[in-house]
Amino acid sequence: MRNHRRFALGATMLVLALAAGACSSGGGGTSTPTGAASSPAVQRGTLTIGVSGGFAENQLVAEMYAQVLEKAGYTIKRQLDLESRPVSDQALFSGQIDIKPEYLAFELPKLDPNADTTGTADQVFPRFQQAASAKGITALNFSPADSTNVFVAKPETATKYNLTNMSSLAPVASKLTLGAPPDCSTNNACEKGLKDTYGITFKSIKSLDFGGPKTKAALDSGAVDVGELFSLDPDITTKGYTVLDDDKHLQGAGNFVPMVRTDKLNPEITSLLNALQAKLTTAGMLALVAKVQNEHQDVADVAKAFLQSQGLL
Repeated sequence: MRNHRRFALGATMLVLALAAGACSSGGGGTSTPTGAASSPAVQRGTLTIGVSGGFAENQLVAEMYAQVLEKAGYTIKRQLDLESRPVSDQALFSGQIDIKPEYLAFELPKLDPNADTTGTADQVFPRFQQAASAKGITALNFSPADSTNVFVAKPETATKYNLTNMSSLAPVASKLTLGAPPDCSTNNACEKGLKDTYGITFKSIKSLDFGGPKTKAALDSGAVDVGELFSLDPDITTKGYTVLDDDKHLQGAGNFVPMVRTDKLNPEITSLLNALQAKLTTAGMLALVAKVQNEHQDVADVAKAFLQSQGLL
């Protein structure tokens, strides 16, 4: 908070006060030059914000974090093109970044390979907090918005093989090719989980991207028969893909959760990010992602408009 002071001093004391102010390089108050229309916010330190991966929904949330913290006076550096969770985890744990948005049940096994990722967000969150704390990370409040993984097929593929849910995929999977993220072979919610939970073994698995354009292009061209996408992807609706219901609940809670290096955290950051998290709903995020992905609007512009609409900027 800025402190503006008025001094009723003699000429000599006024000169001394101005000189002292000119030499000062810190403290809670700053002076505003006469006639200045505006002044910069008090600097509260530098924070680097990253992403779980360089895709629209995570970039949007990370950009929201950046903008609310910038408004509060923090200097923000952005690394919104980190390509994957392993890359961003290493950056967070090593201190290259200080904050990133993650997804509860999908980040948890990276924090603790033996952790139980099943259950609701309320059930998963305490396990997440404990596992994050062991690595010097604090998990703030998770959002109402839930972005999980879904497996989809083109309508003609679904009709041909009578696909309605993941259980219906098991008898025919040996004839089909899956388009999946690069970590599918090591992700418990992908290759291993599909086999253990549903008995699904595909003819082949193509390593593509994390719910991005490569997976959708492969689906559209017929290069893969089934693809793994994010549930918040608006192209699921616009392209008319058939979503295969996760009838045995393999996929975990995908609620957004801010991960913050504990040595960088303070009550102000906690309050600002928790207030933002509470505003993130599944329907709201789906609409925001559509603006970026389908309408080609700028991530920063979409994030700013949303924050303004919620009274956060």
